[in-house]
Amino acid sequence: TNGQYSIMMGEVRKLLTYASDGSPLTVAAVEALVPKQLNDRVFDLVTDVLRKNAAAALALYRDLLAQREEPIRLNALMLGQFRLLLQVKLLAKKGYSQGDIAGTLKAHPYRVKLAMRQVDRLPYQQLATAYSGLVDTETAMKTGTIDKALAFELFMLKYTGQQSGKHVRG
Repeated sequence: TNGQYSIMMGEVRKLLTYASDGSPLTVAAVEALVPKQLNDRVFDLVTDVLRKNAAAALALYRDLLAQREEPIRLNALMLGQFRLLLQVKLLAKKGYSQGDIAGTLKAHPYRVKLAMRQVDRLPYQQLATAYSGLVDTETAMKTGTIDKALAFELFMLKYTGQQSGKHVRG
């Protein structure tokens, strides 16, 4: 709910209604009833792309499109996430602590903690290549040289290594 009180209370009411007939309120029930926020879903998308899991990335992307999310917005959010990953990677390599990185980037400490986990085993070049690909995708979207939805899908396929003759069904 991104800390938005009115949204949070709406979700609590939904959960109370669900449990009012005696149904147990399990983690699975909460996950089914409370939708993930866009930023959480973009984080999942970034994770799928970094793991080169094209099938999961495409499934999530198509789900976001079905929910009327704009490809250019998704690209911008992923661009911001990859920018953070690159910055965290560089600062951690220079010996900055998690707290120092959060302060330097003016980012939430938990967001930096998650980023540090993601970049720990990733080479800088892999992150830089993805970031560059997202910049190119944004340019293509804004200049209209390619359909926005297709441009983003092609980025994911290229980055996950699925564009070279391999096919992903979705």
